[in-house]
Formats: sequence, C-alpha cells, structure tokens
Amino acid sequence: MIKNEKQYSVSKKTLNDVIEKINKTKAESNQNIKHKIFLDSIQDFKEDIEKEISEYEQLKSSKPTILKERSLSNLPDVIIEYKIANHLTHKEFAKILGLKEQQLQRYEAELFKTVSFQNLIKFLNLIQLDLKIKEIVIKPTRRKSVTA
Repeated sequence: MIKNEKQYSVSKKTLNDVIEKINKTKAESNQNIKHKIFLDSIQDFKEDIEKEISEYEQLKSSKPTILKERSLSNLPDVIIEYKIANHLTHKEFAKILGLKEQQLQRYEAELFKTVSFQNLIKFLNLIQLDLKIKEIVIKPTRRKSVTA
C-alpha cells in the first residue's frame, strides 16, 4: 500500500523502470524458459505496482471515497486511507490524532501493529469512522485428546 506522496513518486519511477526492463527483455532474441519465467515475474510485479498506484490515485481524487470492506486484520489500512483521501499531511493528521508527527510516521511504517486496540479505536473515533461488523464466522475448533 502506498501511504504518502514520497512513496507514490518512488512507485511511479519504479513502474517506469519496470516497463523499460520489460521492453528490453522482450526485445532480446534469447527466448529460453528462464527468460520467459523472468518476463512473467516482472509482468506480475508491474501489475502489482499499477494496482497500488491506481488505488492511491483513487483515494487522492476529489470524488467521495467509499472504503472497501475488509477484515479486522486490515483495520490499520482504513486509517491510512482516510489520511490520503482527506489530503492530510503527517503533521495535520498527527494533530487530529493527538500524536507527534514522528510517532504517527512510526505507527504508519509498522502498519499500526504496535498500537493498542484501545488506541486504535480512539483514533477511529477521532476521525469519525464508524465501523460495523457485517458478519461473524465462528468456526468450531477441534480439541486434541491428551492421553497419559
């Protein structure tokens, strides 16, 4: 996921480099199996970068944004997407969340994994994002019998 303008710029440059590499690779006369595997791999990488760039550009557009459904493990992405969609700088967003800018940058770099659940909920409340649980799937667990 692209989280800021710097990463966006780097991704755009990387995409151009990858496209150039694909074109060079296609132009080579050596079409052995290694060559084809490499080309397939780099094509997949190109598609991944294009998808990330497209998602970032969609969030940055001035159109109203509806964040897609996701699992609870991807909850931190919602916070980052909110920042992008609202064109907030790290400094502005840190102020909203009551954090220092450097702390917000660390949280983002770690995908908010070090934030307590309580603080994560607090952040979501501060940005007025209302979460609803659509469905809960409860899978029965199998207990292993212990024999002595």
